[in-house]
Amino acid sequence: MWRNFLGPGSRVRYTPEDRRALDATQVAELRTTASRYPADRRLRRLIAVLRAHSERFAGLWDSGAMAEPHQVSRKTVDHPQVGSVTLDCDVLSVTGSNLRIIMYTAEPGTQDAERLALLAVVGTQTFPGPP
Repeated sequence: MWRNFLGPGSRVRYTPEDRRALDATQVAELRTTASRYPADRRLRRLIAVLRAHSERFAGLWDSGAMAEPHQVSRKTVDHPQVGSVTLDCDVLSVTGSNLRIIMYTAEPGTQDAERLALLAVVGTQTFPGPP
């Protein structure tokens, strides 16, 4: 939540429609979580910081709008070592808990699958820059 509304952003590219849907879904889910844990001080503090420093968040929060769960099914990530990678994104919810598992996969046999496999090899290695 903080990174989406206040942070430097990410390397994921969104269409304007997907960005609006993501924002609305995140705010709606935070609203649900806040109602489930009304005494959680850290959660209340996060909401206060987001409202104070993000007009986008404040507008969605203050509207009281509830969003239907919407998950962006594809994401394009601009990775610094392998370039652009388009991935399918599935969000799995564990019934009876707050746990969500996000699974990213690439379509088999595509350049995206090759780039994803390369990332498994590259891992967290650092490559020297040009001489």
